[in-house]
Amino acid sequence: MVTNAELQQELTELRSLVGQLQAAATTPTASDPSPSPPPAPARKEPKLPEPPEFDGKPTEYATFINHCDLYFRMRSITFDNDYIKVAYVIARFRGTPAQWGHSLFESASPLLDNYDAFKEELASMYADKQRYQTLQHKFATLRQTGSASKFAAEFKSLANILGINQEARLALFTERLKGDVQKNLALVRDITTFDELVNAAVHIDHVNYTLAKAEAKAESKSSTNKSSTQGHGKGNPASSRPPQSRPDNASSSTSHSTSRASSTPNSTSPRNPLSQEEKERREALGLCRFCDGNHFKRDCPSLKAKLARDADKGAPPRYPTPASTSNVNSAPSGKFPSQSQ
Repeated sequence: MVTNAELQQELTELRSLVGQLQAAATTPTASDPSPSPPPAPARKEPKLPEPPEFDGKPTEYATFINHCDLYFRMRSITFDNDYIKVAYVIARFRGTPAQWGHSLFESASPLLDNYDAFKEELASMYADKQRYQTLQHKFATLRQTGSASKFAAEFKSLANILGINQEARLALFTERLKGDVQKNLALVRDITTFDELVNAAVHIDHVNYTLAKAEAKAESKSSTNKSSTQGHGKGNPASSRPPQSRPDNASSSTSHSTSRASSTPNSTSPRNPLSQEEKERREALGLCRFCDGNHFKRDCPSLKAKLARDADKGAPPRYPTPASTSNVNSAPSGKFPSQSQ
């Protein structure tokens, strides 16, 4: 029979054996090395553009200090204490702010070790005291004049800074949209949040813009086709008018157009006699002596029309007929202007 003392001794030996086995399982050996847990990888900080330099303009202070705060949060390993943050901000100073920051180092100011107190002191000197009132006025007058997405971005920015609550955002954003967007937005149901309202407005505005652009393109194409059809129609004077050559001389073009306008076939006003200078000009350029056209005088349609009207009225012709221009001896009595063509 096993006594209690023997049982106790056996239990002690078993516990000792279990301990040895556990120790052997956790301790690597040369024959069976156990892999150790890998070390945690070092976290890399993101590369970000540095905050802009600050030269003391109050209108730029809020953007500058907010950029610095964001930079510190994204690179928390580097900027892990207040002194490094303060020193970095001072390094971005220029002009008067730089002089003030350097004075903190020279005087060993306690602000160097307290970033929040440093920012309060900096804001008391350079923060725009009228910024809040300016933003309030800008928000009160903000309306959609361009795209809904651009309006929404500006609306959100101002609402966040001014602390506008969600209920007020829903009402103010809706009433400041364009009229056509508001009308279509009234047909949309189940809008409960501001983000849903913005998404619906942006979508509606984009659809309206696309439709308006397509309609304008169709109207422009229709007008072009209509003009093209009219321009190539039968009996259109614009399409049947033959091209007329123009003299190269600029001064001759002006005189040429003026004299032609005064001697059109349908004109009934008396024809003024030509000056000797005008005669010489037309002859030098090879132009018609009667109408200044780019043809010979014997082929002048204006002259033919003139002779026909004179014949109808029974008046003797003042100029030789086209047939008589080829035979000077057969011309009626009277002095005719010389014609070199």
